[in-house]
Amino acid sequence: MSKKIGRNEPCPCKSGQKYKNCHGTMKDTPILDPQIPLESAMNKRMNEARIKHCIHPNQAECSGKIIKAHAIQNNRILSHISDNGVVYMVKSIGNKTRLQYIFKRVGRAAATTFTGFCGTHDTNLFLPIETVSYNGTDQQKFMFAYRAFSFEYHKKLEAQNVYKKLADVKPSLLKSNQHLERGEGYELGLNDITRHKAILDDALLTNNYDIIETVELSFDGQANIALCSGFFLEYDIEGNQVNPIDDPAIIMKILLLNLFPQDDKLYVLFSWLREDAPTYQGFKYQLLSLSKIAQLQVLNNMIPVYSENTVYNPSFIDAWSEREKRQYLWIFEGSATGLISDTHIRASLLNKTRYNLFPDLQT
Repeated sequence: MSKKIGRNEPCPCKSGQKYKNCHGTMKDTPILDPQIPLESAMNKRMNEARIKHCIHPNQAECSGKIIKAHAIQNNRILSHISDNGVVYMVKSIGNKTRLQYIFKRVGRAAATTFTGFCGTHDTNLFLPIETVSYNGTDQQKFMFAYRAFSFEYHKKLEAQNVYKKLADVKPSLLKSNQHLERGEGYELGLNDITRHKAILDDALLTNNYDIIETVELSFDGQANIALCSGFFLEYDIEGNQVNPIDDPAIIMKILLLNLFPQDDKLYVLFSWLREDAPTYQGFKYQLLSLSKIAQLQVLNNMIPVYSENTVYNPSFIDAWSEREKRQYLWIFEGSATGLISDTHIRASLLNKTRYNLFPDLQT
């Protein structure tokens, strides 16, 4: 459906100007450059919306030069997952009719990077997890959680920026109720996560690492994947609703997830704000009551639904059957695009899957 906008009404882009002085004077142009391949055109549009800004709360110490910071540590983690300096990530590629999700080769230097920190803060802030092996200190748990949060916060800023820039290219979108509803969703998500940022930033500046509660799992054996992500968990293991995503009146509570190999072990860190512990209490006790094999099955279901920022060992994925790859990518695509209803998957974290992300771990 489309809506009619009066010339003297406020522009729906929320610039504060009247529509006739803002997008009301603009003409539609192609969203994607028709002169170049579709995938290149999509990447061009995304790069134009890239945000290069240090999100560290102490701006006075910023070096000024924004770098491509790794959400997943390059030397400590990516080096163990990669084959000859290359990992797989699930990425979308475009053809003439639709997006297709594939396991795509990505070099370690580019994998999981985001332009959310200056060189000074990226180097100094994460020293406790970059230069020291993980040994479960409160500071290390906080730093892993803070990095996952920073990546997700920056990603939401960029998603909102893409949305805003689309209206500059195709202003008729501002007459689309569907487009405006999508913008409201971006704004709500950013508002929710901004609350978390204020609390985490204050904890960072005061070294109050106890602000985070973390549930740590560990498994012996070889890990073939790693991830660093944050998301609003919708259902716990028993299928009870955790975050009611469709209710704009309720503030969402973020779950921060890190999964990484070290010394022939896989570590899994589930973190949330301690003040949000009541929201995740049910999930926590359900998870800890499970056998190790059941805990891994929860991760098998959770990862493709909730975590886009995951890296995979190429040889491991290449050994999967086409059937295993299809199911995994189908679930991933359904969550990323919303085109496939995956509520039953989100609410059934113990479902059996054709694929297994953790065949080399001891249970």
